[in-house]
Amino acid sequence: MPEEIAKAWPDHYRYIDTIGPEGLEVHCITYQVIGETEQCYYIGDTHTCDLVKGPQYSWTAEAIKKRRKRVLKEGGSWGRRFAYTDKALALRSYKARKSWQLRHARLSMERAQAAIGYFGDGQVESPIPDAAVTIPNKYIQSMNWEDY
Repeated sequence: MPEEIAKAWPDHYRYIDTIGPEGLEVHCITYQVIGETEQCYYIGDTHTCDLVKGPQYSWTAEAIKKRRKRVLKEGGSWGRRFAYTDKALALRSYKARKSWQLRHARLSMERAQAAIGYFGDGQVESPIPDAAVTIPNKYIQSMNWEDY
């Protein structure tokens, strides 16, 4: 990939987080365009770009296809995307993903608490139910069930 072409394409950004002994660490990953179609860019992280620029082995093309991501050229400020050309939009996307993660985690926690509250934990003997058991839970019952 010639340098002058690579600079003509916009970098894309995605925020991710990792956990470690120090706590939560938020990173901004920069993706570079490694290919283009009429409507999309194919982007890759540093390792993927190194495969593109590095020595060409028989497995490289297949490895690149597995690692690359496709993003639309248009609509970069709305909708869900893997990465954005603007860091502010990438951060907004990260915050939206964390919000969804929190909702999913809360539902999982409520389900587990309802089951343990009804049956007890692994230390407690409980009768084995013969049929399905419905355990009332305010959080689960308050969800939007009209669509189902």
